[in-house]
Amino acid sequence: MRRILTVGLGLTFVVAIGFGVFFVRLMMDMGSFLEVEAHFDGTCERYDGFAGGTEDVLIDRETGWVFVSSDDRRAYAADPISPPRGAIEVFRLDNPQAGHINITPDVPHDFHPHGFSMYDDPTGKRLFVINHPTNGTQLIELFDVTYGADGVPSLEYVGSISDPLIVSPNDLVATGLVSFYVGNDYSQRDAGSLRHTLELFLRQNKTNLIYYDGNDARVVADGLTYANGVNVSPDGETLYLAETTDGVIRIYDRDIANGALTQREGPEGVLSFGTGVDNIDIDDQGRVWVAAHPKMFDVQSHMNDADFPSPSQVLLIDPNDQTIAEVYMDTGEFISAAATAAFHDGRMVLGVIFNDQVAVCDVADERVN
Repeated sequence: MRRILTVGLGLTFVVAIGFGVFFVRLMMDMGSFLEVEAHFDGTCERYDGFAGGTEDVLIDRETGWVFVSSDDRRAYAADPISPPRGAIEVFRLDNPQAGHINITPDVPHDFHPHGFSMYDDPTGKRLFVINHPTNGTQLIELFDVTYGADGVPSLEYVGSISDPLIVSPNDLVATGLVSFYVGNDYSQRDAGSLRHTLELFLRQNKTNLIYYDGNDARVVADGLTYANGVNVSPDGETLYLAETTDGVIRIYDRDIANGALTQREGPEGVLSFGTGVDNIDIDDQGRVWVAAHPKMFDVQSHMNDADFPSPSQVLLIDPNDQTIAEVYMDTGEFISAAATAAFHDGRMVLGVIFNDQVAVCDVADERVN
């Protein structure tokens, strides 16, 4: 009996030590012990009053209008049956102080936008928007974008796309009038469940990237951990994909004809940052702008308490000269949990996950301009 007790205590001790090592390593990888020092070569102004968290931002560089995907995620979590409706909102990049405009039509009524992407075609512009309706269905909503005589954009609802492979969409990039890549950040849409928690904190490689060619969907990259931001280069031949909990961006060569992806070999195929990389914007020079969360546990704390700061970071990857720079870091006191950094004409727009605000920054950094 004494021997059994001794063995039991020994096993308990080993398990406790193992869990302790795992927990400390997890805390380190999630940036919990990181000392954040704010820096930015430029100036920023913050604008509030959007429909909710401004998760994704894109700039129509031809017209200078900024599009914002906004939804009140705290309200959705508190009341998943009848939360307030989200919106697509716009403002002028050169005049953000003039205010923003909700341009979302009444259809679809149950509208909770997440990642979105605009496709420019000779026949016009089309907006693809991930929608998380309250009934649990995951949809890609399509809108045609037009500009009136006053120059203000408007949206005309085209329809929805769904597929059994699209189970937990986070971000997408359009590649045609009906084709796109979309990343599933979880293997199932089961928010708040133990399964979600385990996938996230154990960093299980159960997520994937889906390609929809206009008729059918298929998996084009799998074995991913929290597939998040996705975008393609201006020539369409390179695809960038962020894995948030692993802190890496995977780079793929893309077959434009059929959408197939081939991950580049060696260090050129995986860029490791050690921070929670989120959405990806690509400017007109082909440079890759990545918003990131250096202290990932703080993101959850910020969700639970709007006054709890979650640091925001922006990384710039320049494929033209193979350089990487950190162009922005904030402790979260000014702007918390930035999910997107979009850049054009010397200005950077930051969108955030939870608060109803964006930041518009004039960038003076000589590495950028």
